[in-house]
Amino acid sequence: MNFKAKSAVFTSAIALSMMLAACGSDDNSSNVERDEGSSSSVTESSSSVEESSSSEAPELPKGMRAATLEDLEKNMTLGEMFGTQIYLASGAKQGVFSIWIPDTAWIAVRSDFENGVIEYGKSNGSFMGITSKVSDEMQKFFEKSGKLQFVVKDEKKLQVSINDGDYIDVEKANVPISSNWISDGTQLQGVKLSCKNGDTKQVYSFYKGRYVVEETVKEELSWSAGYYDIERSHLLMLPVFFDQAVYSLVSAQVSTDFDLNMDTGESYKCEKSSIKYKDVDKEALAGEWIAPEKGLDWTLTLKKSGDYSVVAKKGANTEELKSGIWDVYGDMLMLKNSSCLHPSECASAVKGSIEGFDAKKGFTFNHDDSDTPAVPTTWTVPQYE
Repeated sequence: MNFKAKSAVFTSAIALSMMLAACGSDDNSSNVERDEGSSSSVTESSSSVEESSSSEAPELPKGMRAATLEDLEKNMTLGEMFGTQIYLASGAKQGVFSIWIPDTAWIAVRSDFENGVIEYGKSNGSFMGITSKVSDEMQKFFEKSGKLQFVVKDEKKLQVSINDGDYIDVEKANVPISSNWISDGTQLQGVKLSCKNGDTKQVYSFYKGRYVVEETVKEELSWSAGYYDIERSHLLMLPVFFDQAVYSLVSAQVSTDFDLNMDTGESYKCEKSSIKYKDVDKEALAGEWIAPEKGLDWTLTLKKSGDYSVVAKKGANTEELKSGIWDVYGDMLMLKNSSCLHPSECASAVKGSIEGFDAKKGFTFNHDDSDTPAVPTTWTVPQYE
């Protein structure tokens, strides 16, 4: 069975388990731009590629209201398209949604379901399917981008409009499950999977709707992190943060023994263990933090919008300046750079655990930044006179 993702056709089902993200590259610095700023004031600039979809509140006909997550079923019908029935899966309702032609093609996207809207396209999702006519049609549908608008009519009936079309009724779909495969994504929360296939080793850490994976191929180490859920018994992983080229969708099945079987052929034997962590309050972490270190005055700004900047000054001179997006997965702080003062020496992304967080004092950031100068590890609350 041949698989394809977006416009790339897999000539061998075992060749690849994911497709390269458009924003990734083998060169760690190639996806960041030079920031010419000379002060700590950084213009907000976060690509829609990294953001989950959201939407302004639409005007709705009388008797309708925007649907909420509570109105959604785990599996639903979306009517007929491409000459066949299509379905939506919401999983554990933690930010990943998927549109399915069962056993043929599927679209996975990140969305906050704001105002009952799920936007889809290359900016927040990915496509995978077998080589077939109906799969080709679904791929074109995905690449054009669009939205699903969910409403509740007269407080009784869930309906959907696809790309501003007529509203149609949404029905609950019954999806068979197998005792061989895990069908509930919450079963992975707090789980660590150490997996191996030949020279490839992967270590997954699963938080609430978010994951981090570190991969070693022979002596080469890389990592990525993003959103996950299990929908229609398929583990869907959509990376947001990564230190080098990654694939925009990983689709697999997890056995009840916690082994991984990629939808494109590879199998990984895994050992399951638990991860212990204390969730860091993202809202409390948002703000400005400082770190005087080695003659430099560092300022880390984590905005509630999801944008971030870090600047290092020596007197009036700016020695380092980076900006991008940030997030917290469990106790892991993620920073992804979209612009840097020194692009050739700038990592695509940095991750690390947060220890001893106190909103009134500061925290320790145990990270993997290898840039020069590297981001400090100890951050405190600014003091004013």
